Amino acid sequence: MGRYEVVARAKTDRRLSESDYLELALRSCALDKGMRFQRVEALPDGTVAIVLQHKMAARKHDEACGMANRSLAQLGFPASQVQQIDLHRLSRKGRTLIRSWHTRQDPPGTAGDREPRRPNPTPPHLNATLDLPPD
Repeated sequence: MGRYEVVARAKTDRRLSESDYLELALRSCALDKGMRFQRVEALPDGTVAIVLQHKMAARKHDEACGMANRSLAQLGFPASQVQQIDLHRLSRKGRTLIRSWHTRQDPPGTAGDREPRRPNPTPPHLNATLDLPPD
């Protein structure tokens, strides 16, 4: 099991002090599956970087995004405010970026980025109107 760090960038409406985040992390019974709150940093573009640390097996990289979202929700960052989540592996030689997830903010009412289906026309032998007598 390796040590990993999850760095989440969030655009928040209100900014708490670092001591408030630390107090919130200490009061929350346990973050999701062994996540530990490390620090909060203000970035120059107005976003906030939240750093969480945990140990996990390499086969569970895909679960890191869900675990981070649940832990961030416990810290007061809803998933709608999170813009990006990065997973870093920590070693003696430094940090290595393993995976990154970007959350897209779709405008409300869109069907997503999938093209609409264009079904093929019904074959003539399956067309029910041919079986009906004319009026």
